[in-house]
Order: sequence, then C-alpha cells, then structure tokens
Amino acid sequence: MNVESLVDLAKKNILELIITGIYKPGQQLKEDEVCNRFGFSRPPIREAFKMLEAEGMVTRKPRCGVFVAKMTPKDVWEVYTLKSVIYQMATSLAMSVMTDRDIRALEKTVDQMAACVASEPVVLRQYQLHHRAFHEIFMNLAGNKRLAQVENNLRFQISRISYNSLKDPAHLKASLEYHRQILSAIKNGERETACRLMKAHVLDALDAALKLLPPDSGEALMDEMTSSFVPEGDTADIDVAIIRFATIRPLPTANFKNNVPHDVIPKGG
Repeated sequence: MNVESLVDLAKKNILELIITGIYKPGQQLKEDEVCNRFGFSRPPIREAFKMLEAEGMVTRKPRCGVFVAKMTPKDVWEVYTLKSVIYQMATSLAMSVMTDRDIRALEKTVDQMAACVASEPVVLRQYQLHHRAFHEIFMNLAGNKRLAQVENNLRFQISRISYNSLKDPAHLKASLEYHRQILSAIKNGERETACRLMKAHVLDALDAALKLLPPDSGEALMDEMTSSFVPEGDTADIDVAIIRFATIRPLPTANFKNNVPHDVIPKGG
C-alpha cells in the first residue's frame, strides 16, 4: 500500500467518525489516539489532518493541536443557502444534457435511498451516501468544474449536521419525498419545477439543521444577519424572507418555498 492510499484511508476513517459524531465538534484529535485507533503511523495521519483542514472539517490551533471544526448558526446559514443556489443551477445545466441512462441512474439511487428508509433500523449513513450519489449525478452532468469544487467543499462542512438532522424521521421521509418529486419532474421534462424543488429541498434541510442548534441561536443569527447586510434605515435590497426563514423557526418553511406549487412540496419536513 503506497503513502497516498494510506493518507486517503486515514482521511476517510477520521471523516467517518466526525460525521457520525464519535469525534465531536471542538474535540481535540490527538495524533497518538488517532494512530492507535486506526493502526497508522504519524505521517499519513498528519497528511489526513491537512486535507481535512482544507475542507473545513478540522481546525489547527498553534501550539495546541488539531480540533474538530465547530459551525456557528451563521456558518450553517451561509453553507445551506449557497448550496441551494448551486444545486438549482446544477439541475438546470444537467437537464440540458441528461440522457435516459442518466435518468435510470437517478431512479436506481432513489430506490436505494427508499430501501434505507424502509429498513429496520434505518440505515442512515448509507442513506446519506446514496443521497450524495444522487446529487453527484447532477454535478457531473453540469460540466462546471469550479461549481463542483465549491459544492464539494461545502458538502464536507455540513456532512455532520446533515447526518444528525436526518435522524429526525419526519425530515428523513421529507428528504426522500423531495428526491422522488425531483425525479418525477425530470422524467416529465419540467425543468423549472425540478429546479425549484431542488432549491426547496436544500432549504428544508437548512430548517432541519437549525433545529439542532440552541433555541436562542436563531434570534442571535437574525440580529447578526440584519446588522451585517442591512444598512441602517434601508431594507429594500434585502430578501428578508431568506433571513426570516433561516432564523425564526416558528415561521412555516413553505413561506420560503412559495415559488414551488403546494401540491409538490413534501409533507412532514
């Protein structure tokens, strides 16, 4: 086994423990402990730390070591709202070149996601991997390398939060239903509906993610976002609906998705 493959394997193993919560936000990752856990020497672990740091999964503090990255409510808001635009754009680009073979690949992936949800117990991590495969099809077909690079980096940053939010059965079922509806729109050649559903799907995930944060974090984020983006006495250029959706939980999520026909918004999430 060469050095590169050892590094990749070390990164994969560490990432898995971060995503599933074995390594918790803010926890220090000590080289000795990680080496002993996986049976690796120090060099591949150090290289894996560097890769994970570049992807925003860990942070390095001078003279202190490596720690699992934390995400603030503002971080969560930024990543999910950006992802919603990226996925919407990728869907539009992908549908211009999508073939019957690509649609069959999407069908297979959705069926695999459904099987994970139907299993007892739910195979949550496998669902997340199939979910990723679904979106990779769009990113690959979009043919925009820079878009894919940005999306890949954002995905890593919220993978742990995504995993935890999918533990909510209602959100998990809504997630599956969104993908079914997106696939249906694609089969029917309904580009606009597919794009709107894709964006709404990500924003629904944002809502689920924010529910995992402390109860008062939404109001704090509201204050921060408005002070950062709204000049005093001037709110004309700000989409207040975006800020309200992302910070005030009692607001129905459908308010943010008012461009999507009500009959295609999945229930329960």
